[in-house]
Amino acid sequence: MGSRQKTWHGVRAASLSIVAGLGHLYLGKKRGYAIVGVGATLFVISRLFWQPAELLYLSLAIFSAGDAYAIAKRGYGLM
Repeated sequence: MGSRQKTWHGVRAASLSIVAGLGHLYLGKKRGYAIVGVGATLFVISRLFWQPAELLYLSLAIFSAGDAYAIAKRGYGLM
């Protein structure tokens, strides 16, 4: 896969990470399931109990996007 293809693959994975963890699942990484689970839990907590958990979810989604891009581009991520 060329450098340009890796970049676009990474951009697609990062854009899917609006829902934290979907970019990892797109790339075939099993840790995406755990990230989706944590993200869903934070989302439910933020809606029902503790509104500042939205910031934690947003932080997780941004980190997940960067990690998914790094995995697609370099072959290994930030975690």
